[in-house]
Amino acid sequence: MGTELTPTVASLPTAFAAACRQARTDSELYERCREVLAHRFESDHVWFAIQHGSKAIRTIGNAAGVEDAVEVGHCESGETQLIILAGSDIAEAMRPVAMHVATGLSVVLELRSVLLERQGALDDAVFQLRALRQVARLLSSVHSTEETEHLILDFMAEVFFAWWACLYRPEHGMYKPKRYRALDQTGVPGPIPMALVEAALPGGSAATDASDVALAAIMPPGTELIIPLDAGNERLALLALGPRLNNLVYGRAERDLAGTLSFAAAIALKNSELVERLHSAATTDELTQLLNRRALEERVEAEISRSLRHQIKTSFVLMDVDRFKLINDTLGHAAGDRFLTLLGEVLTNKARSLDVVGRLGGDEFLVILPMTSAPEALTFIERLHEGLCELAGAHPEFAMATLSFGISEVPRHGRNASTILAAADSALYAAKHGGRNLVEIARDP
Repeated sequence: MGTELTPTVASLPTAFAAACRQARTDSELYERCREVLAHRFESDHVWFAIQHGSKAIRTIGNAAGVEDAVEVGHCESGETQLIILAGSDIAEAMRPVAMHVATGLSVVLELRSVLLERQGALDDAVFQLRALRQVARLLSSVHSTEETEHLILDFMAEVFFAWWACLYRPEHGMYKPKRYRALDQTGVPGPIPMALVEAALPGGSAATDASDVALAAIMPPGTELIIPLDAGNERLALLALGPRLNNLVYGRAERDLAGTLSFAAAIALKNSELVERLHSAATTDELTQLLNRRALEERVEAEISRSLRHQIKTSFVLMDVDRFKLINDTLGHAAGDRFLTLLGEVLTNKARSLDVVGRLGGDEFLVILPMTSAPEALTFIERLHEGLCELAGAHPEFAMATLSFGISEVPRHGRNASTILAAADSALYAAKHGGRNLVEIARDP
């Protein structure tokens, strides 16, 4: 009988290997291997009893007849023990070759374990490559600082499947939460003293878990991974991640990946800040921090185009300080600069959020009032006069400085920038020569 079964037994390892390749889960693997044995011995009275560690024994095969089955062989792979059971009709036939069958199954289980391990390593490598590719995209495109903060937060939270994530930025001696996202709608964490963070996580530190007692004491409850975003000696941000959606811990692989991604994220954040500084330097008046002439000219063109496109009125208020030279001559140029700075603050405070405020040069300012007619612009000037009174009370050295105003309106006084600004300038000239501290609306063409 043993000789007659040799071809059958010899073909089993190949059949088991095929089952290993085709199976997607452990349960499917066991079922396929059981089916191979049932087919080879032409009986469905074959069962597998599987026990993993201390878990209950699980039996695979038809329920009928299992109570009378006998053990004909067994194999082990790690913590998994597999017992081969057979019915009385084939038990005697299987018993002489049980060792061969068990050896084949053992090889299959070991092979599957190796395949799963290598597949896991491959999946991790592919995942890291995809993450790095996304970071490369982040670095290749320039975003505002706010957009970059959101991108970093969302990207890191999704890469590590975190329930929540918080991006802290250094500000006035504290790490303040700038961006936050959470799937469970938990409250936004509070700020953290920079001195405590730097003592527990000095510059150049790698991503770490919250097992450190000093870190655990200052980070939000539930923090499981802390990622510093350092660019050279400068710490740009600190990222805290909560538990993972898949309930897995942040292991060494995750910490290593976090370190790689954090450096790229820090560079992206630094780039966005540098771009914003360059843009600000090109469009901002150095003294008052308002828009400069170049930026104002661009906004004038844009607001005129919008006004004509949507058939709405937009007013342009041109103004300068009456007898500004007297302030410079009596108090000095530093005082004159100080007054212009204070005036810029008053203009900003009295303007609406949609208004545009800028300095054309010297003591001349321009305010663009969208969706406002020339008569309606007088309301803004009334608010401005209130602000000038408050300025005089807070800084009596400037006495009661006054301004003259010229107002033009689109499309009433023109349909392009040169015409509109010329109309406002003519109205300002009329206010100056009319006695100063006056408001003039441009004449209709």
